[in-house]
Amino acid sequence: MIILPQNKFIKLKKYLLSFFLLSSFFSFAQFGLIQDQDGFVNVRELENVNSPILAKIKTGTILFIDPEPNNPNWILVEYQPESNGYIYHDRIKNIKNFTSISPILINDSKIEFSISDYVIQLETQNFNSKKHQIQTENGFVYAIDEKDFLGSDGMIPQTEFKTFKILFKGKEIIIPKEYYANLYNVNLTEAKLTYNKELNQYYLFGTFSDGAASFDAIWVLENGKIVQHLAQLNFYA
Repeated sequence: MIILPQNKFIKLKKYLLSFFLLSSFFSFAQFGLIQDQDGFVNVRELENVNSPILAKIKTGTILFIDPEPNNPNWILVEYQPESNGYIYHDRIKNIKNFTSISPILINDSKIEFSISDYVIQLETQNFNSKKHQIQTENGFVYAIDEKDFLGSDGMIPQTEFKTFKILFKGKEIIIPKEYYANLYNVNLTEAKLTYNKELNQYYLFGTFSDGAASFDAIWVLENGKIVQHLAQLNFYA
């Protein structure tokens, strides 16, 4: 069902502002894990140790990182929404460099991992417009079910999640719908899983959709819970 809101201009303006705030700062194709013996790292304004400290980030935090740093000794990160700074390279580890886990089943619409105490099952299906409220302006889709979304550049999505299931020791984990329901056109062949033995964490992540609608997402699993989740537009894909 397609809905044209009464105050379309205001809602469209609000959406576009939100869209550009999401996309103009950081849309990185990679994720980094903060790891430091002091329990935190300093985020600096510039690429040197004498630069002002903008923030202190706790060890174990996942951040969006620049996949192509100008200076290999300093990594550009988004330390909070719409705010960026630099972290020394040996204080942050790229998620993709941890132990890679291969799926036991994979195609464009379905993927399954089975490792240790976890079973991860993801499946997509054709997008059903009749089950959603689609907000548009002059044919431009700016919200679905009155929420921002990722994976489609102003058009009705082609696919949506049918299943997002994670089992831990045989028991299904309760996953908030907002962790996946607004993510569309996900090609599951792009999903990756890595394992951090030191923290006993699994990282489910990938760059999904394509073109201007590409986005990055990550779900961090620890002791049967999703302890972190990030999703954001990607302009590097």
